[in-house]
Amino acid sequence: MDSAGAQIAVDNVAFVINPRSGGGGGDRVYLWVAERLRQHEIPIAAFETTREGGAAPAVEAALRAGFTEIWVIGGDGTIQEALRPIIEAGAVLGSLPGGTGNRLVVELGRAPNDPVAQAVWMMRQPVWRIDVGEAEGHLFTGRLGIGFEAEAAEEVVKDKSGLGNLAYVVAGLRAARDIEPKHLRLTSDREIIYDGPMLAAMITNLPMRLPLKVPGLASSGPFDGLLHAIVLREKPGLDALWRWLLGSDECEPDDAVFEHCGPAYRVEVPNGAPMHLDGEVIGTLERFDARCHPRALRLRGLYLRPGAPADGIDVAGLSDATDEDSTQHE
Repeated sequence: MDSAGAQIAVDNVAFVINPRSGGGGGDRVYLWVAERLRQHEIPIAAFETTREGGAAPAVEAALRAGFTEIWVIGGDGTIQEALRPIIEAGAVLGSLPGGTGNRLVVELGRAPNDPVAQAVWMMRQPVWRIDVGEAEGHLFTGRLGIGFEAEAAEEVVKDKSGLGNLAYVVAGLRAARDIEPKHLRLTSDREIIYDGPMLAAMITNLPMRLPLKVPGLASSGPFDGLLHAIVLREKPGLDALWRWLLGSDECEPDDAVFEHCGPAYRVEVPNGAPMHLDGEVIGTLERFDARCHPRALRLRGLYLRPGAPADGIDVAGLSDATDEDSTQHE
């Protein structure tokens, strides 16, 4: 069905805006998107995040005002802050590109580079239920990073340059100058599945198509009830970093990367390693648990790109990226 002819699915929308995400500009994005929703007489309201409280107080204010549809204009960190009150209230998340990385929109949105087009598409989409991960009391939709990956995220937090995903590449090169491999032990289902060197590790809930082409990043899916663990054992050479920057299809050899899927993990790093969740730096930890909450988040609209993992659902009609809306499931 053509998007313009589909029935509008939302009754009201509360926007949670991070005016500092992605180098600023969240307020302008809101004005553009709000104008389109007003044309369809959809009641809207806006709530801004704060430096002290993040996104959660804004979401809670929107919920108290009676809104059940929370559309976030910000990056992955802003969404991460908004997750718990949205999930606990049974509300619906809508994600609009407005941050540095925007992984949730990139992987599951229809127009990851155009907030107005993404909003117009979401107005006519049903609700999906997707998995979320949790570690150290924090929920995440995309990824948990340890070691080098977390160091790169911290560099991006320090310098919100507005470079998008390229910011993570530049930050990664900065972090690579100093970081050395640590020892990592991963336990899943009471079995030690990895015990060895780690330059970087990631536990993902979404397929990750990043400029850094590490094997395994695109293997996770948002519906399978599992988290995907990837461990990069050693520091890549300069040739590998250069290939990543150029977007080459060449990767590190298979024996340089460890992969595993499971519902939960115990992560142990003697002497500690930095950790982040969806771009938000949590701190340096020696031990923590990560687990998947299957189908815990209600998401407005979902578009699966060709080759995306989608175990357990009918993906007929979803593999062709056309101008028509893809088939959707609740």
